Amino acid sequence: MGRLDERVAVVTGAAGGFGSAIARRLHAEGARVALWDIREDDAVALGQGIAGDGTTLGVGVDIGDSAAVDAAAARTREALGPIDILVNNAGVVNSAPPWEVTDADWDWHFRVNSTGAYYCIRACLPDMRERRYGKIVNIGSVAAQQGRPTTSPAYAASKGAILGMTVSLARNLGADGICVNAVNPGFIKTVIHDQFSAEQLAPLMADIPLDRRGEPGAKGIPEDIAAAVAFLASPDSDFITGEYLSVNGGSRTGS
Repeated sequence: MGRLDERVAVVTGAAGGFGSAIARRLHAEGARVALWDIREDDAVALGQGIAGDGTTLGVGVDIGDSAAVDAAAARTREALGPIDILVNNAGVVNSAPPWEVTDADWDWHFRVNSTGAYYCIRACLPDMRERRYGKIVNIGSVAAQQGRPTTSPAYAASKGAILGMTVSLARNLGADGICVNAVNPGFIKTVIHDQFSAEQLAPLMADIPLDRRGEPGAKGIPEDIAAAVAFLASPDSDFITGEYLSVNGGSRTGS
């Protein structure tokens, strides 16, 4: 028996680096998984690649569009059943310094990273509240906890909103049997970092005490995040809510 047998999970940004690893892990744990992503073809292809037996569903959705999110939740519910688990993974980032952040940059980060996440939570809550059970796992960032010179302040602020949302929802939804937690990744290189220069990436990779020599690329890998999410989505964390689980190789040690 998998830890998530008979559960239905939604993973946003599922076609990306963290998202695809999370979707695969939750499915391996027994969940039926809806893969939501703005890149519909990629979400569908990944879902079919994970399993072609009807236990996955690729859905194209812009999470910054409230009506589109509601439609995606309805489609998921119809195809897979009531939603038990939501992983708010979809996110955007750039490396603009404070003096170069535009109005559009600021709005873009908040539209996807925080407002979009809330739309997804609101769309999935009816199933969780009716069944008096649910797991919401928000992907935050160490950037919201400490300054990172190569990361846009718009990104850090939008992820700070995610952390505030996490503790507020945990307080308000505990009586409904819903656990709300966040995973705060440190630097784990994915395609989202392709826009960063080697000079920008070097200090981020250097600030990781837990060195994994021999691992390709960065010291942390998306599967590290997937493992943390699987724990928080499982019954093993039924008495944990309102917490931030940092997966960063020790980059915040002592701070």
